[in-house]
Amino acid sequence: MKSFVILYFTLFQGIISLAQSDAKYHGYTDRIASFSKPNKVLFHTIDAQGNGPIEYINAKKQVLRFRVSNHKLQVLHGGIAFQLFDYENNYLQKIATFDATGNLAGERESQNEAVIQFIIEKKAEYLKKKKLIDDAEGNINMKDDSKEKIIRIKLFDKYNHPIIETQPTYISSKTYWDYCVRMYWP
Repeated sequence: MKSFVILYFTLFQGIISLAQSDAKYHGYTDRIASFSKPNKVLFHTIDAQGNGPIEYINAKKQVLRFRVSNHKLQVLHGGIAFQLFDYENNYLQKIATFDATGNLAGERESQNEAVIQFIIEKKAEYLKKKKLIDDAEGNINMKDDSKEKIIRIKLFDKYNHPIIETQPTYISSKTYWDYCVRMYWP
């Protein structure tokens, strides 16, 4: 009985903590016009000092994430404050990055890309590789398969204009998997 009470209390504390985080930080989601409502907290690891990441999800299966520092929106590398992940049928379609005001923001150190669009050109090949990665829970060193032209990316700048490339750019299946599970922060 005592363990049940402890478990119940721990669960109750978690629900209260999640509700407080949602109320405290939910207003930030309004800054991103392309992130539709209603939305709710998907995940957070914000500590008592108000530091950590938080992710929101909506009915369109978009995931908006950002970090807070001392309960305030944290601006990350290159002036980026938000990342918006768009999924369709459980496949990541694109990632867009935004500044603190909600405008598209590019990574200045690279090609100033603000949006990465993913095109799986060889779905059967990717699914084979994905199974290997899933089975290892992402903890696998794989040969770079970008030369197999399985997943192509298109890059767009902060004005949502395509960044012109002389030839298509391909990424590895493992890199795409890492993007899908949101392993990357600017």
